[in-house]
Amino acid sequence: MKTAVIFATLLLACCCLLASAAAHNEKSVHPLKKFFSQKDANGGATCATCSILVGLVEQLSQIYNISIADSISKFCEFLPSGFNVACKLIVTDFAPTIIKLLENKETPDIVCHALDICTNQTGEFCHVFPLPKHDSTNDIRARVARAKQTVKLTRINLGLKSDAFLNPYHKFVDLCNISVIKPICDLIDRFGNDHLPVDDLDGDYFSDVPTFRGSSWRGKDCNDVSSKAHPGRYSVDDAIEDTNCNGILGRDPATGDTYESLWCKDSQPMGTVILGDSAGAHFHIPPAWLTSKEMSEEVFKDLFFILENELDWPMMSSATGYMNSTWPAAITGPVDSTYLRLKEINRCNHRDYQSIAVNGARASAMAKELVKGFARDGKTDKPVFLSLALIGNDVCNGHHDISHMTTPEEFYNSTLETLRYVDSIVAPGSVVIGVGLVDGRVLYNTLHDQIHPIGSYRNDVTYAQIYDYLNCLEISPCFGWLNSNETWRNLTTERAFQLNDAFKSLVAKETFNNFKVHYMDAAINEMFKRWVAEGGKPSELIEPVDGFHPSQIGQAINTAVTFDLLEKMGVLPPTNPYNDEIFKKFGDQGGY
Repeated sequence: MKTAVIFATLLLACCCLLASAAAHNEKSVHPLKKFFSQKDANGGATCATCSILVGLVEQLSQIYNISIADSISKFCEFLPSGFNVACKLIVTDFAPTIIKLLENKETPDIVCHALDICTNQTGEFCHVFPLPKHDSTNDIRARVARAKQTVKLTRINLGLKSDAFLNPYHKFVDLCNISVIKPICDLIDRFGNDHLPVDDLDGDYFSDVPTFRGSSWRGKDCNDVSSKAHPGRYSVDDAIEDTNCNGILGRDPATGDTYESLWCKDSQPMGTVILGDSAGAHFHIPPAWLTSKEMSEEVFKDLFFILENELDWPMMSSATGYMNSTWPAAITGPVDSTYLRLKEINRCNHRDYQSIAVNGARASAMAKELVKGFARDGKTDKPVFLSLALIGNDVCNGHHDISHMTTPEEFYNSTLETLRYVDSIVAPGSVVIGVGLVDGRVLYNTLHDQIHPIGSYRNDVTYAQIYDYLNCLEISPCFGWLNSNETWRNLTTERAFQLNDAFKSLVAKETFNNFKVHYMDAAINEMFKRWVAEGGKPSELIEPVDGFHPSQIGQAINTAVTFDLLEKMGVLPPTNPYNDEIFKKFGDQGGY
């Protein structure tokens, strides 16, 4: 694939739980530059990436009873072709010092501090792995100082440069200065910042390629050389060409009318749309990526595909999910979604879905940038059933204060701006569901004393330790809720509820031309209640790697709970009486 060269440099970024923090990119800041920046406290995401990867290498050496050098090689060999070469190139410069330090029984955190990948500018030596109990030198400052001396001597003996770590971003910048590579870098800028399909020949924001914001995110384009043919259109004349890509075309020989006009025209079809964040996009890092006992080539074989979808799984999400997993080593679980249920109500809705959900999205970014990626034309396209679900990032970030939380006034104004834009492009008869922020205290309360995948080999790292470690580096996806300090957890929920009150006020005061907006509380508490009543464990509803997002089971349960509420609200469209005829005639309607 043409983008493989660039994404190979994301190896370090995407093999650890820090990818969720790195995904909170600002407009015009390149994703790789954001990730590899060391301006974050104590080394930030780069530090955490180092510690986790070195930790996995150390664990692999124990599991397979091999040397550290062989363990590094083994880890690289697990990765797909292209990535394994990049892996070996990246570690070449500092592998000798890593090997020496681990052979000296230093912890992964100490290794990364000694290499100056991790720093202590805030006065803290952030570490996630426990110090070894058998060593008398348990003062982390003393251990880092001792390890630095080892690094210095090792590199002198090997004749290496004094720099312990060559920042991969600098290598990326060098690549982008090459004329042949620059167009690829420009594509990544568009993909990383604008969140639009990379492969879109006709410029209608729909693609026939799954990844890079393609059909995993929006209905598959059935004619990518004509902007007049895409999912969600009203039929032009679907006797010969399927202009709305729903798999219904041709004429009924008895009446001479198109099947589209007979079975769809008066059925009140609606597209499914989510304007959301990483929970709506279904952010998921395969737990096996951080579980040393489970690592293998099979575990990483879909690495390209996963990265090309931004570590998100919208095709299995509660909003726009439409397929069961074909990646058993990466993700498993039931799939249920708003889109599938609206398609069950009306098969004319086939392929009419859009996930405008972005990792790290908050109300201001949605209003100013992200909503502009929503492809709809009120004159030519069908109405939509749209969820505006920014359920956490307006109170969640890595900063240790409340100044970076959205205020109720800001939330009101940004949400209103988003809805006014939606009103300008959707057809009359659309429905908008405004989903409130969650009470994220359930995350810490559920997981804090359980073992995180990175600690599963020795049962030595809990979620509470992971949360505090990310907070030490100031890169947590949510300092307020993923925090051992109960006061911060309560304060964050208080602000979330204030934003929900602002949303409710907006719904009560504002009116729109083409839709009515309905407010609905996030279903998180009911999700946990229902799952436990069915015999499930609360932790099964939370993503095991980041301890922050809803899991695959959580996504499906969320759909079930949400649809019960929507039925009570009376906002769902009627069932199409011709569904059986459509199925008999067109089967799976061309699939996906």
